[in-house]
Amino acid sequence: MIRALLPALLLLATPALAEPAPTPKHPGCFVLMDLKTGELKRNDAKRCEKRMPPASTFKVPHALIALETGVVKDPSAVRKWDGQKRSIADWNRDHSLESAIRYSVVWFFQGTAKEIGRERMKDWLHRFDYGNEDISGELTTFWLGAPLRISPEEQVRFLARLYRNELPVSERTRDTVKRMLEYTPETVTERTKRMAGPWSTGTVVSGKTGSTHTKEDGDVSWLVGHVRSPGGEYVFASLVTGERLEGPVALHAAADELKRLGVL
Repeated sequence: MIRALLPALLLLATPALAEPAPTPKHPGCFVLMDLKTGELKRNDAKRCEKRMPPASTFKVPHALIALETGVVKDPSAVRKWDGQKRSIADWNRDHSLESAIRYSVVWFFQGTAKEIGRERMKDWLHRFDYGNEDISGELTTFWLGAPLRISPEEQVRFLARLYRNELPVSERTRDTVKRMLEYTPETVTERTKRMAGPWSTGTVVSGKTGSTHTKEDGDVSWLVGHVRSPGGEYVFASLVTGERLEGPVALHAAADELKRLGVL
């Protein structure tokens, strides 16, 4: 009798395996485009159509323009820090275009904006069909809060043109910027390290974060980017808004969503 009950008793004594925690739902807007088919996936169509300040995601078109106009001839050439202490320690030193993208150095791009000038900047944004193309007001801040605005869906369509080699820029400029956006163990920072993987062999993730604050939406957190893997090629935009957002919220939400969708 006891022998017959042993299997049942052992089963009761064995702890049940814990169910894997569900992937959290994206807390804002997420847009994904399959570059092969053009298929677009959105978690919230209304949110994904709303235009917001691009913040530092604007460094992607800005870098393209700086290279195309010759304002930056060598992406690794260093520009001298102006000596003004800023709240982010990594900004308080000399930077190249490459490192300024990696550490999202605002002063570097404020300098290149002045050298590009208003007319050339506006002309290039029109060529790129970038958001509302509005660069009125202060030339060194128009992308940080106002007036330039772009929706997550427009971000994805811009990136699709970049990665399909459809933007009106040279091959050298295009390939240089794409390379600078890649997340690797050597190029990620403390804020972006989650995007370094490890991923499956052959997978490359690229992206640019951005953050700002608006009166109507509170804190604004972006990640826009690209994934190339054996399973396909995609561009995406992740946007989260709210009060007192801490850290790269949109980046973490994007990583979760890309995993949930089977892209990573």
